[in-house]
Order: sequence, then C-alpha cells, then structure tokens
Amino acid sequence: MKRTSKVWVSVATASMLTFGVAMPVLGNDQAEASVEAAAVQYTDVPQSSSHYANIRRAQELGLMTGYGDGTFKPNQQLSRGNVVKALGKYAVKQSGMSLDQYMKTYSIARVENFSDVPNNAPDQELVKYSKIVKDLGIFTGSDNKLMAGKAITRDQMAEVLVRAFAFQDLPGKPAIKDTGKSAYAKSIEILFENGITVANPYRPHATTSRAQLATFLVRAYDKVSGEESVMPAEFYSKLRQGIVPGAAVQIGSTLPKLKAKLGEPERSDDFEGGLVHRYGQYVYGVPYEDPAEPITTVSYDFGTNTPTKEEVFRHMGIGEEPEPVDGLLYYWYGYGEYEIFFEMEKDGDGMRYLTVKWNG
Repeated sequence: MKRTSKVWVSVATASMLTFGVAMPVLGNDQAEASVEAAAVQYTDVPQSSSHYANIRRAQELGLMTGYGDGTFKPNQQLSRGNVVKALGKYAVKQSGMSLDQYMKTYSIARVENFSDVPNNAPDQELVKYSKIVKDLGIFTGSDNKLMAGKAITRDQMAEVLVRAFAFQDLPGKPAIKDTGKSAYAKSIEILFENGITVANPYRPHATTSRAQLATFLVRAYDKVSGEESVMPAEFYSKLRQGIVPGAAVQIGSTLPKLKAKLGEPERSDDFEGGLVHRYGQYVYGVPYEDPAEPITTVSYDFGTNTPTKEEVFRHMGIGEEPEPVDGLLYYWYGYGEYEIFFEMEKDGDGMRYLTVKWNG
C-alpha cells in the first residue's frame, strides 16, 4: 500500500479538527432459495445440536437463512466463494446503501478483479462481492486468485473474520494446542481472545460448515454490536467519497470561498511551502499563497471523541500497519483523485485526526 508523504500527513499534526454506530446485520449467501426469517424451526437442526441456539439467532438477526425445503443444511461444507458473498453483504449492509449504490459510490468497478473471477464470470454476484471484499482487504487471494470453489478451512475463516470485524490482539497468549503449523495462528488466537471461538484444539486445517459459520457470525456480531462507537456509519461513508462531514468547504474549493463563508481563520500557519488555516476543529490546507490555488487538504480533529482503530477498520477497510513517524502512526487509504489518512499516537488508544488530501 502506498505511503502518504510526511509533508501533508503532518498538516493534521501541525494544525487542529464528532459525530455513535449500531452495527447492521450481515447478509448471507442467498444463491439458494431461502426460508422466511419468521420460520422458527429447521427440520435438520435438533435442539441437541451445539449450534442450535446460534443458528436460530443467526436467523433472527438476518445473518443467515435456511432453504426453501425447511432445512438449514448445518453440515454443508462452505466454499471460499460462499464466505466472500456473506462478508461482502455485511460490508454493504454496514454502509446503509443498496448494492448498486455501494458499487457506484465507492467505484467498485475500478477494483482489479481476482484473475479467476473475471467480469464476465457466470456468477455475477460473486464478481461484485469479490471486488468489494478485495477493496476492503478482507480477502486478498493467492497470486491474485480467489479460488472461490475451494473449501475454506477453519484457519482461513479465522483470518477473514479478524479482517472483516477488525478484532485486535488482546493481552495474554491462549494456549491453543494445534496452531503450530497454521499460517494463520495469530488470527486463531485473536478469535479465541475475543470469544469468537472456544474450540481448543481448533483443528485449523479442517473445513468449515454452515453451522460453524452461524456460530462465528453471531459471536462476532454480538462482540462488535456491544462496543460503543464514536462515529456513525454515514460519517465514514462520506469520507470514502472524499467528503469531510461538517466542513465548510471540501477539497478542490478555494480560500476565498472558505473566507466568504466563515470569515478570517482563527489562525494561519506556514507549513512546508503551504499555508494551513484553522477554524475550530477543522483545518484547511493550501499549498501556496495564491488565492486561486485550490484547497488540497481538509483535516478534522476528533478532540476527546476519538474512534478506535478497530472502528475505523470496520468502516474503511484494513489499514496497513505503518512505521511510526515521530511517535505517530498514519493509516492511509487511497481513492484515486484523493486519499485519506488517520493519525494516532504510537501508544494511543484512538485516532486523533483525519485528513482528506486532494491529488488533483
């Protein structure tokens, strides 16, 4: 992932910049005919099943549904494509948009296809959701191949759940017995630490069933929805469109237009060949003194309402873990004509600033 230059990253630091989130439910793969959510009992899920309660709850929450014949098929093996669709639908529901709106708003068509899921693939639903999960960093593939028809293993499931729900490594080290030969041992540990799995041994190379997915998703949903969020989903949706909510003007506007709305800034500072103008929690950056030059950065100070890294990742996608710069960490997201980065202190527990930078 490309790194942002220190010059404009530091605009937020040199200057100054509060909007809480109910996690929406996760859609599942509905390629097969599904039963209505009102159904209360699957003929193939007895109450004695260890997954019974979570399958029922997954249905009630809209996370998963069953089939038209009244079955759930709890033991059916899941493919990577099944999970791609499930987590892609989660991302769309979280945004509050329809699939078409999401595709257009975030220019998903521009995302490079997995080489084995071309645009003309028969399963068009898979084409769309594979691009969405790739854009968010949930699925990255191997040599750009998704291998959608291949069974997903339990350790691979751990990896994509950690990415999708942005679970973090908690203190301590669980003594899981059989992760030594798994490439995703750390993600398994993180799932265990966050209470998403209690299996020990975990059987990392075994396949994953629909019943197991129901349990994973319900626990992940309960974990995330029980956490207090700072910013609403709409805030992050606007950001991903290059818009800083609440700003008087946006990138590409001009200083005269800003001053016409807000008057003179509280403070203006020279900064490495440019000027930054502060208005309350917002800072607007212009690279030169020429008033005709466009505003190229809009920064926002979260103040005491600092969103966690996990919250940002759930809405913006997984950010690359950066190297510290003067004790600060910058998480970068690129969107062609503009880029977004969040700043937090190396040992901090929340994001301090965000900046949208215009690349025009």
